[in-house]
Amino acid sequence: MHTPGQIQDDTKKAFKTLWSWLRRTGEGAGAAAPARGPAIDGVTAIDTGSREPGIVLPFPIRGEALLVKLAELLRRRIAELDSPSDSLTLLLSHTPYLRLSLDDDAYIEFDAHTAEYDLVIEAPSGTRMIIQTTDFDSLVTFVLQYVIERLSDSAPLEVAS
Repeated sequence: MHTPGQIQDDTKKAFKTLWSWLRRTGEGAGAAAPARGPAIDGVTAIDTGSREPGIVLPFPIRGEALLVKLAELLRRRIAELDSPSDSLTLLLSHTPYLRLSLDDDAYIEFDAHTAEYDLVIEAPSGTRMIIQTTDFDSLVTFVLQYVIERLSDSAPLEVAS
Protein backbone atom coordinates (compact mmCIF):
# COMPACT_ATOMS: atom_id res chain seq x y z
CA MET A 1 0.00 0.00 0.00
CA HIS A 2 1.28 3.45 -0.87
CA THR A 3 1.69 6.26 1.62
CA PRO A 4 0.00 9.62 0.86
CA GLY A 5 3.41 11.11 -0.01
CA GLN A 6 4.13 8.33 -2.52
CA ILE A 7 0.70 8.72 -4.10
CA GLN A 8 1.23 12.46 -4.46
CA ASP A 9 4.66 11.87 -6.05
CA ASP A 10 3.21 9.22 -8.39
CA THR A 11 0.37 11.56 -9.32
CA LYS A 12 2.76 14.42 -10.08
CA LYS A 13 4.79 12.10 -12.30
CA ALA A 14 1.63 10.91 -14.05
CA PHE A 15 0.53 14.46 -14.83
CA LYS A 16 4.01 15.68 -15.77
CA THR A 17 3.48 15.07 -19.47
CA LEU A 18 -0.19 16.09 -19.56
CA TRP A 19 0.46 19.64 -20.67
CA SER A 20 2.71 18.55 -23.51
CA TRP A 21 -0.06 16.18 -24.65
CA LEU A 22 -2.54 19.05 -24.65
CA ARG A 23 -0.32 21.08 -26.93
CA ARG A 24 0.15 18.36 -29.55
CA THR A 25 -1.50 19.23 -32.80
CA GLY A 26 -2.60 15.74 -33.72
CA GLU A 27 0.66 14.53 -35.19
CA GLY A 28 0.98 10.77 -34.83
CA ALA A 29 3.81 9.43 -32.69
CA GLY A 30 6.61 8.37 -34.97
CA ALA A 31 4.82 9.56 -38.10
CA ALA A 32 6.96 11.43 -40.56
CA ALA A 33 5.80 14.97 -41.15
CA PRO A 34 5.26 15.94 -44.79
CA ALA A 35 7.74 18.30 -46.39
CA ARG A 36 6.60 21.90 -46.07
CA GLY A 37 6.93 24.54 -48.70
CA PRO A 38 7.02 28.33 -48.27
CA ALA A 39 4.28 30.01 -46.25
CA ILE A 40 2.36 32.75 -48.04
CA ASP A 41 -0.19 34.80 -46.06
CA GLY A 42 -0.36 32.17 -43.31
CA VAL A 43 -1.01 29.30 -45.75
CA THR A 44 1.65 26.61 -46.03
CA ALA A 45 2.02 24.34 -49.06
CA ILE A 46 3.04 20.77 -48.25
CA ASP A 47 4.34 17.95 -50.40
CA THR A 48 1.87 15.09 -49.97
CA GLY A 49 3.74 12.77 -52.31
CA SER A 50 0.99 12.97 -54.93
CA ARG A 51 0.89 14.96 -58.15
CA GLU A 52 -1.03 17.85 -56.60
CA PRO A 53 0.45 19.72 -53.65
CA GLY A 54 -1.58 19.92 -50.46
CA ILE A 55 -2.27 23.10 -48.53
CA VAL A 56 -2.40 23.45 -44.75
CA LEU A 57 -4.81 26.17 -43.69
CA PRO A 58 -4.49 27.78 -40.27
CA PHE A 59 -7.24 26.40 -38.05
CA PRO A 60 -7.71 28.01 -34.67
CA ILE A 61 -8.25 25.72 -31.71
CA ARG A 62 -11.32 27.03 -29.92
CA GLY A 63 -11.70 27.09 -26.17
CA GLU A 64 -14.38 24.40 -26.18
CA ALA A 65 -12.03 21.99 -27.95
CA LEU A 66 -9.27 22.64 -25.43
CA LEU A 67 -11.65 22.01 -22.52
CA VAL A 68 -12.90 18.76 -24.08
CA LYS A 69 -9.32 17.64 -24.69
CA LEU A 70 -8.38 18.49 -21.09
CA ALA A 71 -11.30 16.38 -19.80
CA GLU A 72 -10.36 13.45 -22.03
CA LEU A 73 -6.72 13.50 -21.01
CA LEU A 74 -7.52 13.87 -17.30
CA ARG A 75 -9.86 10.88 -17.50
CA ARG A 76 -7.25 8.82 -19.30
CA ARG A 77 -4.44 9.72 -16.87
CA ILE A 78 -6.58 9.10 -13.77
CA ALA A 79 -7.69 5.72 -15.15
CA GLU A 80 -4.01 4.75 -15.48
CA LEU A 81 -3.35 5.31 -11.76
CA ASP A 82 -3.04 2.29 -9.46
CA SER A 83 -5.96 3.45 -7.33
CA PRO A 84 -8.18 5.81 -9.33
CA SER A 85 -10.16 8.26 -7.26
CA ASP A 86 -13.93 8.14 -7.06
CA SER A 87 -14.04 11.74 -5.85
CA LEU A 88 -13.29 13.18 -9.32
CA THR A 89 -16.26 13.13 -11.70
CA LEU A 90 -14.85 14.86 -14.84
CA LEU A 91 -18.22 15.37 -16.54
CA LEU A 92 -18.87 17.67 -19.50
CA SER A 93 -22.21 19.45 -19.82
CA HIS A 94 -23.80 22.58 -21.32
CA THR A 95 -25.36 24.86 -18.70
CA PRO A 96 -25.62 27.31 -20.88
CA TYR A 97 -21.83 27.33 -21.28
CA LEU A 98 -19.61 24.32 -21.74
CA ARG A 99 -18.86 23.06 -18.22
CA LEU A 100 -16.28 20.54 -17.05
CA SER A 101 -17.19 19.39 -13.54
CA LEU A 102 -14.06 18.21 -11.78
CA ASP A 103 -15.88 17.00 -8.67
CA ASP A 104 -18.72 18.10 -6.38
CA ASP A 105 -16.78 21.23 -5.36
CA ALA A 106 -15.12 22.49 -8.56
CA TYR A 107 -15.90 23.12 -12.20
CA ILE A 108 -14.66 25.02 -15.23
CA GLU A 109 -16.96 26.91 -17.59
CA PHE A 110 -16.02 28.33 -20.97
CA ASP A 111 -17.90 31.32 -22.37
CA ALA A 112 -17.41 31.31 -26.15
CA HIS A 113 -18.60 34.94 -26.48
CA THR A 114 -15.83 36.30 -24.27
CA ALA A 115 -13.36 33.39 -24.77
CA GLU A 116 -13.04 33.30 -20.98
CA TYR A 117 -12.63 30.34 -18.66
CA ASP A 118 -14.11 30.44 -15.15
CA LEU A 119 -12.63 27.98 -12.65
CA VAL A 120 -14.94 27.81 -9.62
CA ILE A 121 -13.92 26.03 -6.42
CA GLU A 122 -16.30 25.92 -3.48
CA ALA A 123 -14.82 25.36 -0.02
CA PRO A 124 -16.71 23.49 2.71
CA SER A 125 -16.96 26.71 4.73
CA GLY A 126 -19.16 28.24 2.01
CA THR A 127 -16.34 30.30 0.50
CA ARG A 128 -16.22 30.32 -3.28
CA MET A 129 -13.03 31.01 -5.25
CA ILE A 130 -13.49 32.08 -8.88
CA ILE A 131 -10.60 32.40 -11.30
CA GLN A 132 -11.50 34.11 -14.58
CA THR A 133 -8.93 33.94 -17.34
CA THR A 134 -8.53 33.79 -21.09
CA ASP A 135 -5.12 32.12 -20.63
CA PHE A 136 -5.56 28.36 -21.01
CA ASP A 137 -2.01 27.69 -19.75
CA SER A 138 -2.80 29.36 -16.41
CA LEU A 139 -6.06 27.45 -16.15
CA VAL A 140 -4.33 24.10 -16.69
CA THR A 141 -1.76 24.96 -14.01
CA PHE A 142 -4.53 25.60 -11.45
CA VAL A 143 -6.53 22.53 -12.51
CA LEU A 144 -3.57 20.18 -12.33
CA GLN A 145 -2.65 21.45 -8.87
CA TYR A 146 -6.27 20.99 -7.74
CA VAL A 147 -6.49 17.45 -9.17
CA ILE A 148 -3.17 16.44 -7.61
CA GLU A 149 -4.28 17.75 -4.22
CA ARG A 150 -7.66 15.98 -4.50
CA LEU A 151 -6.01 12.70 -5.42
CA SER A 152 -3.54 12.94 -2.55
CA ASP A 153 -6.33 13.91 -0.08
CA SER A 154 -8.46 10.93 -1.07
CA ALA A 155 -5.58 8.48 -0.66
CA PRO A 156 -6.18 5.91 2.07
CA LEU A 157 -4.01 6.45 5.10
CA GLU A 158 -1.96 3.55 6.47
CA VAL A 159 -2.27 2.75 10.14
CA ALA A 160 1.02 1.96 11.84
CA SER A 161 0.86 -0.58 14.61
